Amino acid sequence: MKKFLTGILVLCFLAGASLNVYASAGQAKKPELKTEFVKLKYIKARQVQSLLTGYQSMYGRIRTQDELNIITIQDTPEIVEMVLALLKKIDVKPVDILFTVDLILGIGESSKDASNVSRFLKAKEYDKKIESDPLIKELKKVLSYKYYNKVGSSFLRVQDGGYSDHRIGGSDLDLELRLVPRYVREEKEDVFQLELRLRQFTGYVHEGIKKYQTLINTPLTIKGGERTVVGVSKLDGGDKALILILQGKIVK
Repeated sequence: MKKFLTGILVLCFLAGASLNVYASAGQAKKPELKTEFVKLKYIKARQVQSLLTGYQSMYGRIRTQDELNIITIQDTPEIVEMVLALLKKIDVKPVDILFTVDLILGIGESSKDASNVSRFLKAKEYDKKIESDPLIKELKKVLSYKYYNKVGSSFLRVQDGGYSDHRIGGSDLDLELRLVPRYVREEKEDVFQLELRLRQFTGYVHEGIKKYQTLINTPLTIKGGERTVVGVSKLDGGDKALILILQGKIVK
């Protein structure tokens, strides 16, 4: 009996020693963690949290303080440095894009405004330069309007990912143009992906609540520095049309 108890005690001692060795080995394998706090300038901490969690190890944690726009990174030193380098690349000021917008009115020969154009020609109020514009020459091949006159021209400066609402065309037309650009850098040229909306004020639904008619509402892609016809909207049953020409470029 004494020998039996002695054997049990020995087994318990060996088992306890094995557990201690295993626990010590497990503790030794846990790496040293590093913690960094980063206050972001241009991007939102919550927006990049899901992106960064894909880089963390089994020991890592990534937390955000949305009200302060701070992101906390806790992980191995190697992963923390990798995440910091990634944040440095993506937390950058959005580029500024300068758009030149020309609004052209096309007038058909049967339009009641055709006689007004004749008076413009005589009074030299008509923009004769528009007739020599390469884009207008191309439009004349596919559109049936006889006269083309510039009724508005504007410059819009918009940040990548932002938006701009702008009045154009004067009180006679009372138009509002919205641009929402996304900058894409390709190998040899700048490209802008746009959401564009042109609408015309038509009156009030109720006091203080405006009513608009949408003339152009389209997504499109244009190349940097290239003038592009982005839309044609017919007016007055087809005798007149508004033609929107757009050009965009990065400004430093």
